[in-house]
Amino acid sequence: MYSTRYYDTWGSLQQDKKSYVGLSNQGATCYMNSLLQTLFMSCDFRKELYKWQYNQDRHGEKEDCIPLQLQLLFSKLQLREYHYIETTGLTKSFQWDMRDGFQQHDVQEFCRVLFDAIEQSVESTDQANMIKNLYEGSYIDYVKCLNCLKESSREDKFLDLSLTVRNDFDKIYNDSIEKALANYIRPEELTGSNQYYCEHCGGKQDAIKGLKFKSLPYILVLQLKRFDLDYETFQRIKLNDKVTFPQILNMNPFVREIPHGDPERIEIESEDSEEEETPMIIPQNLDNLQLVHSKINAYDAIIGDFDKKPLKLDKVAKEKHIAMRAEEKKHERAKMIHKYREDGEDVYELYSIMIHSGSANGGHYYAYIKSFETERWYDFDDSSVKEIDEKDIEKVFGGETKSYGWSSSYSTNAYLLMYRKVDESRNILRVEDSEIPPYILEEIELERNKEREEMNAREEKRKNIKLRIFYQGKEKELEINREMLIRELKIKAMEDFKIHAEEEQNVRVRNYSQYYDTYQEVLNEENSIESENVFSQKILALETKKSDEVFEDYDPSKYTIKVNVWDDKYANDDIPYDQKIANPKKFLIDKRCTIRQMMTLFEEKFGIPFNKQKVLKKSFVTMTSQTEVLSLKHYLDQTLAFSRVYDGSTLFVEEMDDITAKSKWQIEFEKESNKLVIKFNNPDQVTKYSSPDFKEFVTIHSQKTLADLKALISSHLNIPENGFIMKRGSLYGSELKDMTLKLSIANIMNSSYIYIEKGIPANPNEIRLVFSVAVPPKDGENDGVVFSFEDTFEISVNLKAKIIDIKKIIYEKLKKIHPEWELNPLNIRLREKVNEKLAKPYMNDDSLNIYHTFDRKNIGIQILEEEEKALDYYELLVVVRRWCPSTWELSTPKEVVVNKHWRLSDFGTKLSEIYNIPQENIEVAKITYSWSFIRGELLTEDFISTYNNYHYMSTQPWHLSSDGTLFIIKDSRDILRDMTKEEKAKYMPKSTSSYISSYTSRYEPEKEKSVKITVKKKNAQENKKEDDMDIDTNTS
Repeated sequence: MYSTRYYDTWGSLQQDKKSYVGLSNQGATCYMNSLLQTLFMSCDFRKELYKWQYNQDRHGEKEDCIPLQLQLLFSKLQLREYHYIETTGLTKSFQWDMRDGFQQHDVQEFCRVLFDAIEQSVESTDQANMIKNLYEGSYIDYVKCLNCLKESSREDKFLDLSLTVRNDFDKIYNDSIEKALANYIRPEELTGSNQYYCEHCGGKQDAIKGLKFKSLPYILVLQLKRFDLDYETFQRIKLNDKVTFPQILNMNPFVREIPHGDPERIEIESEDSEEEETPMIIPQNLDNLQLVHSKINAYDAIIGDFDKKPLKLDKVAKEKHIAMRAEEKKHERAKMIHKYREDGEDVYELYSIMIHSGSANGGHYYAYIKSFETERWYDFDDSSVKEIDEKDIEKVFGGETKSYGWSSSYSTNAYLLMYRKVDESRNILRVEDSEIPPYILEEIELERNKEREEMNAREEKRKNIKLRIFYQGKEKELEINREMLIRELKIKAMEDFKIHAEEEQNVRVRNYSQYYDTYQEVLNEENSIESENVFSQKILALETKKSDEVFEDYDPSKYTIKVNVWDDKYANDDIPYDQKIANPKKFLIDKRCTIRQMMTLFEEKFGIPFNKQKVLKKSFVTMTSQTEVLSLKHYLDQTLAFSRVYDGSTLFVEEMDDITAKSKWQIEFEKESNKLVIKFNNPDQVTKYSSPDFKEFVTIHSQKTLADLKALISSHLNIPENGFIMKRGSLYGSELKDMTLKLSIANIMNSSYIYIEKGIPANPNEIRLVFSVAVPPKDGENDGVVFSFEDTFEISVNLKAKIIDIKKIIYEKLKKIHPEWELNPLNIRLREKVNEKLAKPYMNDDSLNIYHTFDRKNIGIQILEEEEKALDYYELLVVVRRWCPSTWELSTPKEVVVNKHWRLSDFGTKLSEIYNIPQENIEVAKITYSWSFIRGELLTEDFISTYNNYHYMSTQPWHLSSDGTLFIIKDSRDILRDMTKEEKAKYMPKSTSSYISSYTSRYEPEKEKSVKITVKKKNAQENKKEDDMDIDTNTS
């Protein structure tokens, strides 16, 4: 259902005018694309559509005019200047939004709705009857008395025919379109108790009842009813049975006077099958042969022999093969048309097959459509269009099914067929470009110009890129044009870094690795930025030299090694570690050299004797730092790469008489490893709608405590220690309460984030709870909402505190907020708050720690009219609302105390007392998902009578186990009425189609959202009129 192809859209198909172009899929609009391509390829429909003339005074704004948007879409398909065409303009004229593009629909239902919308849009014009003239037929619905042979009838119109594939109840299986049509018009015998009352005979008589075609449409639309309900499992299913259909359909037998009886009596001649009989090969002297069992089966023997596999045709050969077969088929069809027309004029030619691939739960639509101009068949699959062999049509007859579990089957087969009547005087093979309305060509030209402007603007924007450039540890971001020369970039960067212009000869631009702090390739100053493959956000650096020095040529076979040499001044602890290693010596070294050769180079560079060098390299393994000594004997003859010394590696060198002793660098590393950098936010810079920015930091020893850390943060932010709260990582992290814990025990590591919030910190034995007051639901809330919540506040309470003591604290808090309220701690009920619903109540004599609690747990506060009564362990608080089906009203929610060991009849007795309904008339439904419940769902809820019902509430069918469960009750005597249009809009679920209007069954299969196209009109009498067409769909 979802398109995954993406192409450039501008003008790359102009050299291939013979091909057709596709339509973009907005998410799940493949059903629409299949129909639109069919209508486009229907030359008669397209020609008639082009005749319609747009008038803004009559038809409103262009973006709201459906015929105009269809003309625009078809013209783009016809001119073929794009790889694929967007359909958003058309769907916007339907008044759809982005969500509608992701909603699946049935292609036949969409066809009906679209035709209705077109008819309404073109009324009172010369094209007012275009749909009727092309697609409308009529049939006679009759009853014929077999005694007097008098017939009672009425005439009905149709735009399509829905043909049965299989009906197990009536034992019907139509394996061909012809058989399905015959069954469609087969008369039904009215005999016995089902006799027909004949007014002419004055009594009940045997009769036949059926349909007969009066006139057939120019374009015949046939739907195969492949979606049905399995009455055993009550699940929607797809019928994948094989149903053949001819390319030339002889409808003459179906418009003659048909005798009642077996549909097989209708003479039907189908097209000859092309399947040839497989010749039988019999070995000679079979009787004298000795047969033995083969160790492999025949299939494996063939598969293993590549010489016996048929070769696939190359593209050119395949196209020639398709063309040859198409020409042969064309002649065969001509002969068949000539033969069938001897029976009458009702001969039809297949030109569109809309195919459904998937199961009853969803799938994908695409279409095989024939070009009347070329007589070739094409596969239109969203943005992809390709020519196919006519043999491929047989593959969508059906019959093959793959099972994917959950009682679902998946298959690909034809669903909606379109035939055009063969009539040389009327058939159109081609629509010329000159027939496209001039105002549409002007509109397309405006779009072309707009696209060119946008493309030029994108190109200009693409030329401007942002680069990061470094110089001496500083960074600048430059916005430049890709056509600029590297030399011009250098001069601009020099200006930004305030390097004197006369130093230009001593500066060059190089690629740069920020992570390793190493120079890379040198950029040629005479080349453009684009030719040097410099892209947006590329990192560059300025390299400088002295006037008497020469730049070294870049050699990719050499590494840049950074070396920190120990200086005795580093022993001063006042010098930060980062400063000690801030300016390492850099030099190039051949990546193939050994540690011995590198140390020899160090002796030359730093004047440290070879045998007194201690060379160290820091490595990071599983979040910890380790130090390797590279100057040991077993390392000396190893290559740099083998010793894990790479480009950009940092080494530490120190002169020592005994290189086996611990070096000063190692002592420095140990000191540094015990330091933690803790990052935190400034609470004054955090707003309600912003994320914290952890820019602040302090450095602390890992063996210090949380109290030490808090003191440092307090000093850094200038906030008293008792004036802020520390949490792990974020606003919703757990609070750090026990300040005596060491940082390592508290699992505070290097670079940990601490969220700082102003407020009074909690003690280790306290927990911070979030309280909010439950009030009646606000207007407009879902029907399942029992409470709204306001006055939210936090309180830290002792884990061992009694619930009644917590209520006293809340009482004092609420008195300050609402001094006008008459409050009493005993009139307060505390309950767990879960997803905006109140659940388990907390009892006064209990301690808080016996309940499952955690920091920032949500607790709801109920203000009761009388003192709270303690509940026993077997009692639950549930919510009940009464529904009146005759008025569609729901009563206000009422909390009821129930015993979970009650039987349903006990619950009914309680409800009878509350709502004054006789027990025998009480019916109850338990709402499973109350958070999204809306009263329209009650049409499919399973209401259960509680009268003499001895099931336990804690078992089937309700399994009641938790507080806050919502029940809806009704009086069985209350008669359901249909909803008004306003009630449907207000009370029906937005994600499904309209529900059943009366109780005909306890089960209703899931439906899709109805297809809806809104037609906007404009005329002199009324400024704007909207006409909504809703059709319930029941297929995928």
